[in-house]
Amino acid sequence: MKFKARIGYRTPSGPAALALHLLERGLPAFLIGCLVGVIVCSEGTPWVAFPLIVGAFTLTGLIVTALGLAPAREAGASPSMTQKLIAIILAARKIPKATQFLIIAFCVTSVFAVELRFDIVPNRYGFLELLLPIAISAILFDASSGLFCAALTAAYAFQALAPPRFAPVLESNVSFPLSLSSFAFTALLCAIFFAYEARILPGRAGLANEFAGSRSTARKAGRTLAGALRHALSSTHTHVMPGALLVLAYALVWSLFATISSGRGLHGDSLEAYAWGREFVFGYYKHPPFWSWVAGAWFTIMPKTNWSFWFLSELNGALGLAGAWALIGRFTGRRMQMLGILLLMLTPFYQFNAQRFNANTILLSIWPWTLYFFVRSLETRALFHACVCGLLAGLAVLSKYFGVILIATCFLASLTHHDAKAYYRSATPYVSALVAFLVFTPHLAWLFRDGFQPFIYLAARIDFADRAISNRYFEFVLANAAFFILPAAVLLAARWRGGRETIDPPVAQRHGRSFLNVLTFTPFVLTLVSATIGHAALGVPFAVPIFALIPLSLMLAIAPAVSLAKLYARVGVATLAAACLIAAPFLPGLYLRMDEKHYSEPRDEIADEAMAIWAEKTHAPLRFVGGVRDYAMAVTFRSRDNVSEFNNFNFRWSPWVTPWALADKGLLIICQSGEAVCNDKAATYMRDDTLRIERVIQRSAGGVEGRPWAFSIYVIPPAQPAR
Repeated sequence: MKFKARIGYRTPSGPAALALHLLERGLPAFLIGCLVGVIVCSEGTPWVAFPLIVGAFTLTGLIVTALGLAPAREAGASPSMTQKLIAIILAARKIPKATQFLIIAFCVTSVFAVELRFDIVPNRYGFLELLLPIAISAILFDASSGLFCAALTAAYAFQALAPPRFAPVLESNVSFPLSLSSFAFTALLCAIFFAYEARILPGRAGLANEFAGSRSTARKAGRTLAGALRHALSSTHTHVMPGALLVLAYALVWSLFATISSGRGLHGDSLEAYAWGREFVFGYYKHPPFWSWVAGAWFTIMPKTNWSFWFLSELNGALGLAGAWALIGRFTGRRMQMLGILLLMLTPFYQFNAQRFNANTILLSIWPWTLYFFVRSLETRALFHACVCGLLAGLAVLSKYFGVILIATCFLASLTHHDAKAYYRSATPYVSALVAFLVFTPHLAWLFRDGFQPFIYLAARIDFADRAISNRYFEFVLANAAFFILPAAVLLAARWRGGRETIDPPVAQRHGRSFLNVLTFTPFVLTLVSATIGHAALGVPFAVPIFALIPLSLMLAIAPAVSLAKLYARVGVATLAAACLIAAPFLPGLYLRMDEKHYSEPRDEIADEAMAIWAEKTHAPLRFVGGVRDYAMAVTFRSRDNVSEFNNFNFRWSPWVTPWALADKGLLIICQSGEAVCNDKAATYMRDDTLRIERVIQRSAGGVEGRPWAFSIYVIPPAQPAR
């Protein structure tokens, strides 16, 4: 093989090249063998095995060198096993670098999830098992991929395999920092050793060229915002939305289904959105505030009914579909746009998952539009697109901190774009970053003032057991893969019946496959990596917003007959909608019969009963309600009074409630009769004039009776009842 130039010396040739190659591979192999020999022998293996281990690693170095120097195959001769291996390696190295990193991250994270679940390799040999993915990455790809894998595995070793699991790397009395440092050093050697082809580093002239012309580029960034707005608005007339009527029709159909088929009223997350949104503050104890603001603003103009809330939820999903339409249009033509949206309609994200309006589903609409304006800002460098991209990115993080994944995706994708240099020499990315920061600044100030409550809440819900993390990891992967079985089946059927059709125009002509792959798959991989390193249990709803571009990737991989695929997809979407609307009236009774534990809960019924008792006993408007959260929030939503929730009897979690206000306005508390925690907390607020009333409520649906539920209702009247 050819040896590429390194900084500081000329490329040798002949015997000198062979000697250099042996030195580059042999020295790391020898050092790795020595270190591994010390590890194994310190665990009880006789030290006579030490030279054997060192010799084995050195021999491996010679084999890898032979692979790198294997002669070319003669014409007409069948390839040898070595040449086949080299062909596989060379094919793998043609994969774009960003895609290589995504493959490595997903595979390594999956390996760790398996290890956390089954503990295949004994803990004392955990040091050795971590070196295997590094070696494979370096062999299949190159040194940079090996180094990336080494950094990732080191992060897992630090967080996921912290003491006592990772401590016995050398001996039981060796400190964890020393163990981690020795692993990091060995991982570095592995990445260099197994990458048999060196990478070229840029010289001084190359670095100088990277920044050439930056001064003149900065001067061009001084154009006025008004001019940028006019230019951007004039260039978006053909691809912004599929039409407002289509969005509204989609939202109406699925909100009608949700209204008819609901088994127990609004979900607790939706009620939480309203209960918080009516109290306009810059942060809540569990999440950032934007998604709650949306619900609060919606009900300033819309009636407080279940149907109205479901219409908001489905409208949010429909806006997400419109964003996916616009985003897919930046990579391909109208035919593929329509097919992509139809395929998304065959997944549960934009209709069934969208019914639960919360911090996850608000990103259904924000996520694709952020990516759309990010791509447009790359194309045009217009400040309008940069500002809107920054605004939406800031709102994503202001809805849920998971939005950081969206920002990281945009950043990593920009590095793989063929116009990355021009993009970062313009003002566009910095304007987007500034706008996003300004949008997030009020919440940041609230975090510092209020003691970072959401992070305290998050810290209490991570660091799960290894088995739980592994189970939730594979549940997350398999469930989200299953959601695309139906779209993939449609494309495969069209390919089988109609043959292969080339995508037009080719994606590579616009932005490149590497850029598309990063935008498509990075959110999924980053979610897996961050959750596994952070010892957090993944939830399937986390992934609701991140798959807008998956249909395009499926179309590129399967290459079906587009017209036939669109026909099949239309039939599938129409059949799904019709079947759901026909079945909707029968679903409440079916839910109650099959899942009585959850669907027999009389949430709306006890809320109405408690409000009637309050009105009868106090003759005063209701101002505060507490107790079991779902019941208290149902009262907040269903009451005609100006009711605020006293969340978990916690004044810090409910800054709109004060002890003086409770004494003046009174408090309504709803607890389940057998729930000791709620009743004990309610007892601390009881006065001489407090009333405790017991009620048993049983709900029915579709002719099916649910089980009875017993409740304790506490009425703490106002200090001065209304006359």
